[in-house]
Amino acid sequence: MDPSPEFCCLVCAIDLGTTLSGYAYADKRDYQYDPLNITVPNWIDPSSFTITKKTPTTLLLDKDRRFVAFGYEAKTTYDELEKKGKNVEYIFIPQFDFMFQDTLEMDMKIRDSTGTREILAIKVLTHAIKYFRKLMLNTINRKRLDVKETNIKWVLTFPAIWPDRVKQLMIEAAELAGIPKIKLTMAFESEVASIYCSRLPISGFVDRDNFGIHQIGQKFLVLDAADSTVDITVHEVANSRTLKVLEKARVLDCGDFCVDNYFKDILTDVVTSDVIEAFRLNHTNEYNNFMQEFQNKKRTTNTTKQTWVSMRMPESLPKVFEKLKNKSFKEELTDSKYCKSIKWDGDYLCISPALFEHFFVSARTSISDYVWDMLENPHMDGTDTIIMIGGFSGTPILQTYMKNRFSACRIVIPNDPELAVLKGGVLFGYNSYMMSERKAKYWYGIASVTKFNPKFHDNEKKNKDLCCDIFDICVQRGSILTVYEGHFKGPYETNRDDQNEMDLEIYVSDSDTPPMYVTDEKCHYLGSLTVDLPKNSKRNTRGVFVNFTFGGKEFFVRARINSNKVVMTGTFNFLENEP
Repeated sequence: MDPSPEFCCLVCAIDLGTTLSGYAYADKRDYQYDPLNITVPNWIDPSSFTITKKTPTTLLLDKDRRFVAFGYEAKTTYDELEKKGKNVEYIFIPQFDFMFQDTLEMDMKIRDSTGTREILAIKVLTHAIKYFRKLMLNTINRKRLDVKETNIKWVLTFPAIWPDRVKQLMIEAAELAGIPKIKLTMAFESEVASIYCSRLPISGFVDRDNFGIHQIGQKFLVLDAADSTVDITVHEVANSRTLKVLEKARVLDCGDFCVDNYFKDILTDVVTSDVIEAFRLNHTNEYNNFMQEFQNKKRTTNTTKQTWVSMRMPESLPKVFEKLKNKSFKEELTDSKYCKSIKWDGDYLCISPALFEHFFVSARTSISDYVWDMLENPHMDGTDTIIMIGGFSGTPILQTYMKNRFSACRIVIPNDPELAVLKGGVLFGYNSYMMSERKAKYWYGIASVTKFNPKFHDNEKKNKDLCCDIFDICVQRGSILTVYEGHFKGPYETNRDDQNEMDLEIYVSDSDTPPMYVTDEKCHYLGSLTVDLPKNSKRNTRGVFVNFTFGGKEFFVRARINSNKVVMTGTFNFLENEP
């Protein structure tokens, strides 16, 4: 189970996003005096010299795959290498979009920005986590904080969409980065963000409409709009004033990237895909800066108050176009179907307010439709507050649209929606019992055997008088799970006197009805549970009772041996291959 806050002097939360990442911390004395006294270090964007609270999720390695730089430093260093023609000796990963792939495995490889070199995904995650761990340790030394590394509690936040295998991969990467598992807590982004909003004063919100203190029975919806995904979660305040989850994980591919992709599609429609690809590959520095400027415009542009949106024209883009197409770039813009919406004015590419807002149409419509459908669910009756957090929630265009469509609801937006997860992660690190209940996403079961019954079992599963491959249910889908509490399941008996350990195969299913066999279509192998057994001096059959306890790392596993009632902790491995 997660280490108690009594054993930590400082909590550090790390939020690894696909495009932006950061960390926040608070030592215990500051937390006890003011829980919101949370430090989020500043970064300086070298392209604009502006101060930011997060750094790009970019990683630079040398040809031997050794760490060189992360964040703004990685981008700047790679840009300089590119200008000198030395970038071919390095591996540059501009964003971590691979983290949202359901197929992410221990041995999965990802490609660099050129698409020519590969590196293990777990190595990329390890480098990133180690980078933030070293930053935290350097900060402790620089500020002379009286904190030992062994007394730091680390919190890694993750979206609800992540399957158990991906979370386990992140845990393994954290351990390789020097963070012991006992000092690590995993936390749902939407949950910790709602905790943060519940603590904010009225001055901490846009429009000065604060969320307020949790009231027993209160229901609210958290809209966590991030880079490529949007998590929509409904919480209710339990009698103990902790939070329980009524519904969650309604995740869509309609976040920030949806707007980016629409913008790229329009550009491609104007100049063709081969020009965009040549520009991206041969002038990576300018391409990345151009897309970063678009990110900044999304966060500041309110189309109801502004005329044309101006972005600095990349110097190389017109040159690449004219070289490949043997045609004037300006004439192409003038002759295109977007001539009334896009123009080249001096050093700037100018976009009309109508077209700029149109970039958001698909994303904002999909998000609001999903929120609407969830609020229409009878179980969600009384949910009249929507909390908007995440980087995409910081865009004025999305904020205005949500307020207009859900005029009957209270739309609550913190002044720093992109930091709600980081700061909430620190609060969660000091009190992980703020979340009292969750709803199980899957059926969890153990591969077992039972006496064969021809009325119920398939003949192909028969082995002598037993039926094999039975899905023995341990956790029912949709059941309400009290965090850090569980129930024993079993016994699962030994079949040899000299047996020193027992390997139990864990399966999950998202089917509507419970699976009969572990080989059913919607049933998937999750991992194995290895339980060490005490020596059997009396040659008795020994049974193992298994307990699934859900918490910060999804679930812990404990086993009780019935022969002597010894309680032992099993090691759960999500990452091995299917047997």
